[in-house]
Amino acid sequence: MKILVFIPSSTVSTTMPMSALLVLSIWCIVLILTDIASASSPSSSVLVLRVRKADGSMDRVAIPKDEIETTTLSSVLSSYTSHGGDDDSEEYRIGIGSGPSCQFEDVQDTNQPLSSLKLQNGSIINIIPTKRSTCSDQSVKKEQQKQQQQTKHLFKRYTEFDPFPDIAKSSHSSAARRSRALSRLPSKKSMSYGEISKLRDHMHTIEPQGQGPIKRIYMCHLGAQRFKDNCTIMPTKKQLKAGKGKSKGIQFANRLAVLFGSVNTERVDQSKKKSRTSLSTPLYEMEMCKVVKVHAVWEPTGQNSVSGKPYDCSKLWGVGENIEEYESALKVADSLGLKMVGWIYSYSDDRQNEGEESSNDEDALPVFGRDVVLGSMGQIDNMERIGRDNGRQFITLALDAKTGATEAFQLSDVSVQMVAEGKLTIPDESKRHLETKEPIVVDTKETSTLDSVLCLVNTAMLSHEGKFSGGSTKSSIKKNGALTMKAKKTILSKIDDDPEELVASLCDFNILMAFTRSIGKDEMSELCSLVKKYVRGQRKAATLSKQLKLVLKNALGA
Repeated sequence: MKILVFIPSSTVSTTMPMSALLVLSIWCIVLILTDIASASSPSSSVLVLRVRKADGSMDRVAIPKDEIETTTLSSVLSSYTSHGGDDDSEEYRIGIGSGPSCQFEDVQDTNQPLSSLKLQNGSIINIIPTKRSTCSDQSVKKEQQKQQQQTKHLFKRYTEFDPFPDIAKSSHSSAARRSRALSRLPSKKSMSYGEISKLRDHMHTIEPQGQGPIKRIYMCHLGAQRFKDNCTIMPTKKQLKAGKGKSKGIQFANRLAVLFGSVNTERVDQSKKKSRTSLSTPLYEMEMCKVVKVHAVWEPTGQNSVSGKPYDCSKLWGVGENIEEYESALKVADSLGLKMVGWIYSYSDDRQNEGEESSNDEDALPVFGRDVVLGSMGQIDNMERIGRDNGRQFITLALDAKTGATEAFQLSDVSVQMVAEGKLTIPDESKRHLETKEPIVVDTKETSTLDSVLCLVNTAMLSHEGKFSGGSTKSSIKKNGALTMKAKKTILSKIDDDPEELVASLCDFNILMAFTRSIGKDEMSELCSLVKKYVRGQRKAATLSKQLKLVLKNALGA
């Protein structure tokens, strides 16, 4: 850069004309501007191009004008593409001009020199991976379809019915696979933190549920005792004689049964009424709650009779082998004004034995994962059949076959919904912890193991006598579901002699179930109607017709 020195006017000769000084000043200014322009604009010999990459970001490339004839487009874009700029899987478009007037043209040959492309300062080169993204999309779709087919084979919903739609979740595995597939696209390097956090929305959050729709349950003590006796296997005389008094003694066969009853409304506080002076109702009497009253206990036929084995879960609802017998029991209950309100099962292992050194508080739980899943299936079947609000009033009873101790529970809403979605299935072994098909959130942590205690709601239990219990702890039914010889003789003796006592002896749900095998639907409906009237106090109207008496005699083999 040239340096010009200005001489003060005091030192200039006074004889120099003013016109000469003016010309000299103008030349000085021109020289200064020329030097500044030459120093500040070296890009006059450089071509500046703008490159818009596949992810949308922009970059600038400066190319000397004397190299435009020898430089090709592929060499310019070699640092911006994964294949050096000469791969057919990517397309390039060049925009000439700026602003709205900029027009883009496709480039077919990237090996031609830049001089043949009519480039200007500020021209835009777009990198468009059209073909590559299409291939990637097709491969992603094929992979998703393949994984979906595998998921359908390994992961299947129990039912399309959602018992609790508000907490229903879509498949977390499918969402995770979809996010991972999208992250493999060329425009994305990996999953963002937002996408990872959204995956948790597809997981069920497991929290203890404080209370259920039922406040307490009134269990029929006659039906419970009968169920306990059926679980007990006493040694026969032959076994005692063969063992010379050293037989194994009493054994226990685990069984299950369905509870039929009604749902009633009563005061929360059932203690003795307090004296009052006001005519208004006290607040403690205004608090009402829902309770379950069990009036009949029905055991499916063909159950396990081997000691030490768990109950046979193939005898009920969705996994049942004898669905016809189960459906017949539901019809009889409906004719009597009853509905399914729960189920009861027995266990004979040491899950409640806290005295041993190897046991701890974790083992002191009567409900294991297998019981949670099967109970949830029963509740789902009940909700689908009679409605969500009425069907969720469902109780699970766990009876210790050795001591007869019984505890009542309700199942949490989230556990029932997970069973409906197929994320919880019946395990091969009876354990407290369940392995879920998809991850869940417990205590803000992602896990695939669910503790059964988180699926339970403790429920109070009281005792009463069911209206369709038969009035005795002795069973009138054989293990195959047929009437015993003593029960047949009792009914035959009362058909002609004492019709009112006959109807009273027929107020046994299990006896009515035995008659479904031998009489028609119309006669069965009439018989259930008479029993229903008798239980409600309409005893004079509960009289058997002559035709029904003949049908009963033929069914009893008279």
